[in-house]
Amino acid sequence: MQRFIFYISEQTVFSNKKNNLSGSSALIVIYKTGLTSKMMQQIAAATHYPATVFLNKAQINKPVCKIRWFNQFNEIKRCGHGTLATANYLLESQRYSPAIFVSNSNERFAIKVKRNLAQLELLTINATQLTADKLLQSIINTPINAAFSTARRNGYTLVLIEEKIDLKNLNVDINAIELSQKNAVIVMQIKRADASQAIIYFRYFAPQFGVNEDSATGSAVSIIAPVIFRLTGLKSGELIQQSTSGALLNYALNKNRILVY
Repeated sequence: MQRFIFYISEQTVFSNKKNNLSGSSALIVIYKTGLTSKMMQQIAAATHYPATVFLNKAQINKPVCKIRWFNQFNEIKRCGHGTLATANYLLESQRYSPAIFVSNSNERFAIKVKRNLAQLELLTINATQLTADKLLQSIINTPINAAFSTARRNGYTLVLIEEKIDLKNLNVDINAIELSQKNAVIVMQIKRADASQAIIYFRYFAPQFGVNEDSATGSAVSIIAPVIFRLTGLKSGELIQQSTSGALLNYALNKNRILVY
């Protein structure tokens, strides 16, 4: 397997020393032709990283580059933090990042560069407001003010809770999420929403997809940003992920596109 690998490195994104937020790291594997999906999963399974990213060496200097992400158990369908980490690593190592990364499901992730740092551009995902049932209420273990969903399965379910709740220490039933929920579950609270920007706290759970709780997730901003706009009218702000390590994400919404950095 080693003969197929050109280079391995790691990159951290969404960290903030001032607020003691560690962000999240990705292992980046640049490979030569011949590395199979099975080999990719074996490599990812042997690491402690929330995402292991795979890039073909022949494509990293081109405008469009294929990208794949794996956790210890599965291939990941969407991975914002892994894509942003990859772009920043390439900017540092070769002073160039592809403008578009294309996932195995053909979703396109655009990269903008500002002051030599990458910004990830995502398309918004439409969400339908729904009434939280008793099961979801019991899983979150605190009153739900509003709930939204992007799909019946393999999407996102977002629940809004009171600002006064201690989200970081909220006891969420991860086993119940794995057994009963078809979507990843985002628990969110609006800490501040003034004339300039929103400050949002959130946590992200996806045990049914191999991630009990994500330390820092960029792809979920696809639903978080438009829901915040629907609730507050604000198009930009700070997202503080209340995971154990913590993360700080900045975002700006422009029609159906979001910049995450």
